[in-house]
Amino acid sequence: ADWIQFNDSEAFGLNDQHQNLVRNYLKFNKHERQKHLKFIELSFQDVVNQLNEPTYTKDEVEALFEQLKDLVSGEVTSESISMAHMNVLLLTQMLTQAEKWHLTMTLDFSEIQNRELLDKVKVMEESDGKLNLPVRLQPLDDNSGSVELLRNEIERLLKANQALESKLSDAQSQLEDLQGEEKRINQLCELKEKELFDLKEKTTILSEPPEETEDKEKSDSEKLLGEYEKVLSEQLGLELESMRQEFL
Repeated sequence: ADWIQFNDSEAFGLNDQHQNLVRNYLKFNKHERQKHLKFIELSFQDVVNQLNEPTYTKDEVEALFEQLKDLVSGEVTSESISMAHMNVLLLTQMLTQAEKWHLTMTLDFSEIQNRELLDKVKVMEESDGKLNLPVRLQPLDDNSGSVELLRNEIERLLKANQALESKLSDAQSQLEDLQGEEKRINQLCELKEKELFDLKEKTTILSEPPEETEDKEKSDSEKLLGEYEKVLSEQLGLELESMRQEFL
């Protein structure tokens, strides 16, 4: 039989994934066609059953056939409209996917009436499930403009991804540096605060006069200690403020 040698993948230039989409669409159409044919068969059978009764007049028989004609005509019209609308939705899906890749599609309406191609589609449908085609991917046509667009888009996405990875790495490095600087400043602040606390403790101890110290010496000592404490406090305060400003 002819279908044994028929390679539908080569006939239409499609890869296996797209070939399976075509096959599934043919199966869907076949199911819809059989459903409508079943309705028409039942309509004819109903008329035949009624005509088996000998009581029908000529006018009644003509009315039955007129009713049958309307049923068949309505069913065929409904099927044709439904399939046309479904084909539009299917075509819209394909065009939407193409637009996401910045592709502009074209249609050759003369091809859908090409008898040779239609015969190949018929053979494909009739031979479904009988061919053992190798599972392989067909290479893309390097001369196709769509291939070049795809390559450019992939290259653009790769560059954008590399730029984002570089920015992320720089941000992580800066964050680590800031965290280390914050830790160092906090340690210095704690150290200076401890020194200030120790200084105040020493000042308090030194400010206590001996029991037998003369009043004049006591007054001089307190004055000197007070000035010393003031100078050290101001110095420590300036250092702390300078470090905080540097961190901020």
